[in-house]
Amino acid sequence: MKIILYYPRGYDNSGNTQRPIASLAATMAPIGLASIAAVLREAGHDVKIFDGALKTEITNAAWADLIVAEQPDMVGISSITPSFHDAYDLCCKVKSLNGAIQTVFGGVHPSWGKGTLLANYPLIDFVIAGEGEYAFRDLANQIDPSSIAGVFSRKGDAIVAGPAQCKATLCTMDDLPFPAYDLIEGFPDRYEMALFNYPKHPTASVISSRGCVYHCSFCDRSVFAESFRWNSPEYTAAQVETLAREYGVKHVMFYDDLFTLNRKRVSRLCELLKQSKYKVTFNCIVRIGHIDDDLIRELKEAGCWMVNVGIESGDQDILDQHKEKLSLEKIREDVTKIHNAGIWVKGLFMMGFPGETEESALKTIAFASSLPLKDANLTAFTPYPGAPIYKDIQTLGTFDESPENWKNLDCTKFVFIPNEAESKERLEQLYGQFFRRFYNRSFARKCYNKMFIQSPHSYWRVLRNLPRYLGYIAGLGKKPKGK
Repeated sequence: MKIILYYPRGYDNSGNTQRPIASLAATMAPIGLASIAAVLREAGHDVKIFDGALKTEITNAAWADLIVAEQPDMVGISSITPSFHDAYDLCCKVKSLNGAIQTVFGGVHPSWGKGTLLANYPLIDFVIAGEGEYAFRDLANQIDPSSIAGVFSRKGDAIVAGPAQCKATLCTMDDLPFPAYDLIEGFPDRYEMALFNYPKHPTASVISSRGCVYHCSFCDRSVFAESFRWNSPEYTAAQVETLAREYGVKHVMFYDDLFTLNRKRVSRLCELLKQSKYKVTFNCIVRIGHIDDDLIRELKEAGCWMVNVGIESGDQDILDQHKEKLSLEKIREDVTKIHNAGIWVKGLFMMGFPGETEESALKTIAFASSLPLKDANLTAFTPYPGAPIYKDIQTLGTFDESPENWKNLDCTKFVFIPNEAESKERLEQLYGQFFRRFYNRSFARKCYNKMFIQSPHSYWRVLRNLPRYLGYIAGLGKKPKGK
């Protein structure tokens, strides 16, 4: 079977082709689609990947022409919530050119929407809720959809649900082939990690575990539900070596939510990376409380350059409501340990939680600025349908949950206004204040003076897009004209 896998532009379908500012700061290769492509190819299917998020100058109409020209039997489209309408617009255009092409939707949003998407969007033929590799392979192999775990399909006017994915039907991690990186046009050179978050280019993303054992209020669990699984250290080290040997990758980001949870696995992986002739540096995500002095030393010796830590808030009451088993005291202890070991630390924060007040937001700004953090990422709290808190969201603040608003759920806009907040405009001002105070610290200035030397590729990226960066920074937290 001939199959096209498509990743949507994902920010609007209005015809605007200017690349969004966020994608200038970082562009991640569609590794999930590459994993599905590898399984499909292993099963004997002819597969191509098109990445609309990388080439925003190409309109959906043009993408549809390119896809239909390949004469595929099936088109698989990945979708997060803000990209769904853009993805469906592409689907409609493909169907208008060739109605015989079967369309399959997967990803986070379809994993939540399941059969309701089939009911409301008639040009979608199949929805895969959960992991996509085995389900898509079985669809392509023309197995009865009603028997495939996680698949929703049509039978006449009826919507048919296959069995729910469970432990018995989930992927065996080490049995999966490495993602089909060779099918991603421009990989790895055209994909860039977050500015100043890597020493050398090209870079790549690696996902070596799936799922999470925690239950934070804001985390969408639609794809992996309660499962937590990981690749063996040997598999992961071999994948990193493949990226270095075949693609010249010099730095990788492990995007695992709980990279250090399995202590024995990470220790063994660090040992293998140290032994490798390919001296690839890496970043990883560390959960506070799952780090110790010995592990920090092992990470550093294996080439760890930066760790991301999910801090979320500087107000303990907010953490107690939304982040499981996390204290400000432990955050400060672990961040300081990692920094003192010579590893850069990036803090991940969120503003606008249910219960957020001006006082709690100011505490977050002060706390972030008091920590030895080289970098920070601040997102606007966004209630996704698959998150535990979503069922109560209308009682906790103001939120438009209509499908028309999905395109705005990109974590950069305050789409939810908590009951305790003064206004959306005030949250936006506090958002801008966070960055101004954080990056005006003498600690941050010293870090970035070093980073211009330590991450020269980032330096040239900044120069290349300097007018747009300056315009964005100037507008942070400012009230719109007339308000």
